[in-house]
Amino acid sequence: ENTVSAELFRLLRTNLKFMLPSDKSPVILVTSSVNSEGKSYIATNTAISLAMLGKKVALVGLDIRKPMLAQYFGLNDRGCLTSYLAEPGYEIDDIIQPSGQHKNLDIIPAGAIPPNPNELLQCERLDTLFEELRKRYDIILIDSAPVALVSDTFLLDRVADMTIYVSRERYTSLDMIDFLNKVYTEKRFKNMACVLNGVKSVKAGYGYGITQV
Repeated sequence: ENTVSAELFRLLRTNLKFMLPSDKSPVILVTSSVNSEGKSYIATNTAISLAMLGKKVALVGLDIRKPMLAQYFGLNDRGCLTSYLAEPGYEIDDIIQPSGQHKNLDIIPAGAIPPNPNELLQCERLDTLFEELRKRYDIILIDSAPVALVSDTFLLDRVADMTIYVSRERYTSLDMIDFLNKVYTEKRFKNMACVLNGVKSVKAGYGYGITQV
């Protein structure tokens, strides 16, 4: 695909190569400050772009309060990630689904919204899951919850190697930019990079932007 958006995701994919560890299959956490900044859009299209490069990719839905991946990919959301975390009877193979978009991309949808999302994300089965995913995939991406709304995503830094923090032009408030800077200064996430989403035009010269359509 030769659209402007596709080219920008290729640039993002290239830049990631310089930030990811080379000694293991990396886990990339994708988050934002609030809803509607485009984190799921960035996570999904980055995963597809990496799969098109020949990488075996898993996209994991860990925004378990407002899950969207099953809807985006038209997948079954029963017996998915939250069931695996809460019920020992579920195995990893029970929750992995082909994306239907590319043969190299698999999806682990979040599943049913649990009554105790914060506690569920602290369980050891989550760590076990990512240990196994690192063995099976070249790259794992996490679609996580907005960090200014709930603390869930900060719990995921323990399984991630880097974080893509998404903001949106003419949408993200100055207060949220201050919040982003605080998160960066306090090193709440490892190896943090920012993506500005929703840029309507890229003027002549050098520059980057991701246009959400």
